[in-house]
Amino acid sequence: MIEGGLNYVYAAYAAALGGLTVLTLIIVLRAIHWAREAKKLEERP
Repeated sequence: MIEGGLNYVYAAYAAALGGLTVLTLIIVLRAIHWAREAKKLEERP
């Protein structure tokens, strides 16, 4: 077990979760954008 180094472990978990949160946000925003673009293309004659 890691002795006295749990702060580093917690920091690593926080950094990983922060990165995953950012990636998830980017994916969701891109999906919304693509859905809007698809709707525009479908409305074209």
